[in-house]
Amino acid sequence: MSTSRWISEARDESTVASPDSAPSVKAPPRSGVRLVLPPPVVPDAYFDAFVTRKYKNSNPIQRALIRRFVQQLCYLFVAAGPAKSVLELGVGEGFISGYLAEQFPEKHFTGLDACPKQLDLLRARFPRVRAKHGDITDLSFLEDPYDVVMCIEVLEHIRDPERAVNEMADLGPRRALITVPHEPFFMLGNLMRGKNVRRLGNDIDHCNHFGPRSLRRLLEKRFEVLRLTQSFPWLLALCKPR
Repeated sequence: MSTSRWISEARDESTVASPDSAPSVKAPPRSGVRLVLPPPVVPDAYFDAFVTRKYKNSNPIQRALIRRFVQQLCYLFVAAGPAKSVLELGVGEGFISGYLAEQFPEKHFTGLDACPKQLDLLRARFPRVRAKHGDITDLSFLEDPYDVVMCIEVLEHIRDPERAVNEMADLGPRRALITVPHEPFFMLGNLMRGKNVRRLGNDIDHCNHFGPRSLRRLLEKRFEVLRLTQSFPWLLALCKPR
């Protein structure tokens, strides 16, 4: 589906209509866009093209939750306002940046990851997304300016998330989109499906756990949180640097 089918121009401040389960998202003044239809649903074929287990898993409930999360992320991406260049930190195979690049072909996407194998998969699957090797805790080598920086499901994996937030802010983007698992609901969801039972639902590589208050406290050291919302079992924040 073309982006123009679900985004239309607006003369003044725009309202981005969220799903019934979430409040409306107010776009920044002069953003110039208004979401008039839900973004296209992520098809099964898109999931199946990835190697990462959580995307490859064909469980219909899991896929429905991820689809809803991607939809909510799209609303916030539009609410971030006009952007020509987008950087995703911890891009992996490119599930998010690849999807957004297809919906917004006029924008330039760059994906950074510390794993060369993931970047190889990204290049093969999404040649339009520029791949860069690097660590989110040291972004000093990045020279290009980025209008929007995304950090999707990464901070829970990092020993020093505050340093990562500082690095993001130092890039000077207009807006930042940051998401993390919403605890304790993420772990409870794992337990309900019999996953990670011995660790009480905690993923083995999750070393940080965030609720709305703790995520806001972390981000507000360097960002103004414009919007903090949820899509079970995740938290999503739209921010701008202070």
